[in-house]
Amino acid sequence: MDKFNFNKNISREGTYSVQYEGTDALFGRRGLEPFWIADMDIEIAEPIADAMKQRIDNRIFGYTIWQNPGFYGAVKHWWNSRFGIELRDEEISYAPSVLFTIGEVVRQHSEKGDGVILTTPSYNAFIGQLEGNERKIVDCPFIEDDNGYTFDFDHFETLCQKDDVKVYIHCNPHNPTGKVWTEDELRKIREICMANDVFLISDEIHMDFVRPKGTFVSMVELMEEGDRILVTTGLGKTFNLASIPHSYFISRDAAFRKKLNQTIGSKYGMGAANSLALTAIEAAYNECGEWVDALNSHLEENFQLIEDYIEEHMSGWLTFKKPDATYLAWISFEKSGLDDDTVHKALVEIGGIAVSPGKIYDVKKNGHFRFNVATGRERVLIGLDRIRETFEEIMGVTKK
Repeated sequence: MDKFNFNKNISREGTYSVQYEGTDALFGRRGLEPFWIADMDIEIAEPIADAMKQRIDNRIFGYTIWQNPGFYGAVKHWWNSRFGIELRDEEISYAPSVLFTIGEVVRQHSEKGDGVILTTPSYNAFIGQLEGNERKIVDCPFIEDDNGYTFDFDHFETLCQKDDVKVYIHCNPHNPTGKVWTEDELRKIREICMANDVFLISDEIHMDFVRPKGTFVSMVELMEEGDRILVTTGLGKTFNLASIPHSYFISRDAAFRKKLNQTIGSKYGMGAANSLALTAIEAAYNECGEWVDALNSHLEENFQLIEDYIEEHMSGWLTFKKPDATYLAWISFEKSGLDDDTVHKALVEIGGIAVSPGKIYDVKKNGHFRFNVATGRERVLIGLDRIRETFEEIMGVTKK
């Protein structure tokens, strides 16, 4: 019997889950089978739950110091044991959220109307954040072929050389494609950004979902003292704690780090830490490595199921290759010849399924959808059956 049961049926009823109860805004209806937003239908690891219960039993939740040995020690232990990276206390800072951190770096290092580079398709929240901060989205699209996604470094360097381009938001592993950047690619990116005075933000929130884990290279490994680079991450994805806001960032630019911490505390008044998040970080990073390894094995099996199912039943319309990271399947329907709006409307109206439309991750037509596999095997099959039913109907397949 498996030590961890990731196929357990978990009810989200009464929790006001965005995944289940928040489909109105994007899909126009409720009651859809949801596989869209990036959270998991999987219980948090037992050590995290036990630690949080113990903290709650204290019954006092006053202001909490995050600059403490428990926080620093847990983060350093995780990065050393998982990735072989040695961190110093002063390089690590707590922050309210990954997106808040990214937004504030963009605000500090660019002006309204300046350009910020995104690798597209891109996590849709980056697109929304740049629009909300009145920055210009500078598109640096991936090149897709049979081997996956490659990066056009010549084009990237040309963009970085423009006077009005000030920041690059990097995502590793990449959402939504699941690409894991190689060390050579990361070195080139760092060199180009530093040579052109472009601030490099690396969002590594999916870092623990790289399979196998030894293939992940963090930008932290390449970061030198004084580099205009920030790496941001947290437990929200790995340990399914998205509704307990928190994050942390790593920087080796002491002056920038000091300014950002002061800004969080004094300008925004958001310097106080979430005490439950700090408790979760200690338990997760000190006790839950085995749980993460088992979860990745479960996700790999789910991805294999999707790959096999599409090959057997929908290979004429869909294309899918297992990603090297994340728990998000990036599925192409370009072979079907159908346009984005037709497919996404049909998935809702025929299939009764909520998957993320690829067009929200891009600044142009996309021809993909994103399917969340962080759930039990039975639910993955339910989703695949609904996708199959949708495409059979819109492609005019006669059922025997």
